[in-house]
Amino acid sequence: MASKEHVVHVGFADQDAAVIDFEKYDVTLLLDAFAASRLPEDVRRRFARVGILALPRRVDLDDYDRASEQMIALVREFSRDLGEPSAIVGLYENTTLPAARLREEFGLPGTDVRTTLLFRDKVLMKQALNGVVRVPRYWDVDAATPTAELEDIAAGLPGKVVLKPRSQAASFGIEIFDSAGDFLRYARTEGIRDHYEVEEFVEGAVCHFDGLMRDGEILFLSAARYLGNCFDLQYGKEALASVCIDDPVQVRQIHEFTERVLGTLGLRDGSFHLEAFRTPDGDLVFLEVANRLGGGYIRRHFQEAYGLDLLAESIAVCMNLPSAVEKATTHLDLRAAGRGVTGWVHPALQEDALCQVKRIRGLDVCPDSVIYSEIPDIGKVFNRVPGFFVGSGLFILAGETTESIERDALGIIESYGIEVQLLDGSAVLTGPADR
Repeated sequence: MASKEHVVHVGFADQDAAVIDFEKYDVTLLLDAFAASRLPEDVRRRFARVGILALPRRVDLDDYDRASEQMIALVREFSRDLGEPSAIVGLYENTTLPAARLREEFGLPGTDVRTTLLFRDKVLMKQALNGVVRVPRYWDVDAATPTAELEDIAAGLPGKVVLKPRSQAASFGIEIFDSAGDFLRYARTEGIRDHYEVEEFVEGAVCHFDGLMRDGEILFLSAARYLGNCFDLQYGKEALASVCIDDPVQVRQIHEFTERVLGTLGLRDGSFHLEAFRTPDGDLVFLEVANRLGGGYIRRHFQEAYGLDLLAESIAVCMNLPSAVEKATTHLDLRAAGRGVTGWVHPALQEDALCQVKRIRGLDVCPDSVIYSEIPDIGKVFNRVPGFFVGSGLFILAGETTESIERDALGIIESYGIEVQLLDGSAVLTGPADR
């Protein structure tokens, strides 16, 4: 009989290793072959078993879910030696749904498949939220959608048009067209792929609301506004920054909006990352929501600014363990800790090729509000492995007001840059610091 509880993790990131309790539990891992080949040997040895998934080597966040039958077979195999699993942990966009399928297969508590689908499929989530909060107009399309139907859709969209996959993330696969005519020309020449949606373009600032839900209530909520957006970072290599909102009236509005969204979609326990537009008239328009911690540097921001680890909290939720957060709070309640209003800056790495850092500029004019930074060492090599949102550094800031943090963040974006040497011998500047 197994002496420890058996816990299954679906997927893995380097940050996970320091948070997983390998001493108390027999932890098994389900991982695609490429990621498994890059798993450090000392980390691999800490897992009781590692199951390798036969997946294509490509960027498609639905591939893990397509491997659910492989996962079920591997967990059954592990269970012969380690006992039936007591928990399934899925922390990332591509692993939440297969983790839910495993929970249902093995009769375990936690977020179920129906709820998880509502947090993965951008059409299903908007269908559920229609009439609950304001959502953009949207249309489900695929390769078989008739041209006449696409023309009818375009006729109702006087401005920009958005075409996006229903279940990807990080702006992957999104196309934004300046006009309905441009959208129709694209549809005729490139075609529409299956499992896509057309959406109206909403003018407004993109905001993100991150936090933790326990027992059907929001236990922690941070409300922030992006400077820039994920699309321009992914495709235009523009810096992305975020500043927390210091207006308590706005934060109350956001809290109520978030409660309606999460309650309608059925989330009782879990981390969340919700994005919405704030329109020029102050209204909130739903963009999308995920049942996971925010990507990029959102976790690091919470750690450094508030001492809250949303990754550890996410694991605790999946394992039905108590939260370290003692009472319901928002980021405004944490000002007493001396951090005031906080934010972060993620300068984009503009070079896609294999390159090495030669020089760093702009550190001499960093504002005093910087409380944490990650600066690459001279000689660091970038792009050995492709990734989402590759950045040339990180700055976390704390100050008195949203306005002051925004001013300092924009100053960093203007001044900071790194100079790299391509490994074929040519030099490229990845940042604006030489302007």
